[in-house]
Amino acid sequence: MRPQTLDRVVAGDLTADITGVACMALATFDGLKAAAAAGRNLVIVLEDTWWSDNDDLQRLEGNSTYKAKRAFIREHNLVVARFGDHIADMKPNPVAMGMAQQLGWENYATDKNNPVHFVIPSTNLLALTQSLGRTLGSRTLRAVGDPRLPVSKVGVIWGNANQLPSIRLLNTDIDTLLVGYTHEWEAVMYCQDQVAVGMKKSLISLGQAAGEQAGVKYFAGWLKTIIDEVPVDYIPLAEPYWNLNQPTNLISTKI
Repeated sequence: MRPQTLDRVVAGDLTADITGVACMALATFDGLKAAAAAGRNLVIVLEDTWWSDNDDLQRLEGNSTYKAKRAFIREHNLVVARFGDHIADMKPNPVAMGMAQQLGWENYATDKNNPVHFVIPSTNLLALTQSLGRTLGSRTLRAVGDPRLPVSKVGVIWGNANQLPSIRLLNTDIDTLLVGYTHEWEAVMYCQDQVAVGMKKSLISLGQAAGEQAGVKYFAGWLKTIIDEVPVDYIPLAEPYWNLNQPTNLISTKI
């Protein structure tokens, strides 16, 4: 057990009758709408609900977006539970297992019980990024480095790539660091500077939901094996970004 955790019920009535479980990466308003529509009122999420790492509510009283989201949760009798720390501590890690499975990389992992290092068939950075975009259905992957860079050894930090773990991986013999998301002044700038001094390095950022969602799906599948009293579903989230070639908003505006 961790001495401290951010995992807890962050919204809703603890005494509510549970009609079903919805698993998703973040408790976005879109995701909550989908859970309510499916009749799944216990929402289990990896990440935050209230736009901060610790789901701090003190600064939000009077905020119109907060009030609208809270009202929806109450109206639909939703209970939102953050469970990311516990999921991260599971062996094997559901996010790593699910993402490797989604990408079809299970057999390329150097450790199949902890798939975070891969030796994939030789390709280049552009082709790899394009392939990831197609597989994950993402329109807004971003890459740092020469598009022609030969790539075979891939190190991965699923989800949030903090500064020191990212730099340590980039200092190994990997060709590409694949992350869910990261601060641009940390891993991104470090990789950019490696490229600037002539190192054969690159980085691909998937985005928060795209870099975790297949893991949430994997976790939901596992959860179904221990919960049979109510239905358990995985709910994919809409990509919030659009690009200049596909300027289409995927976020639902209907409540």
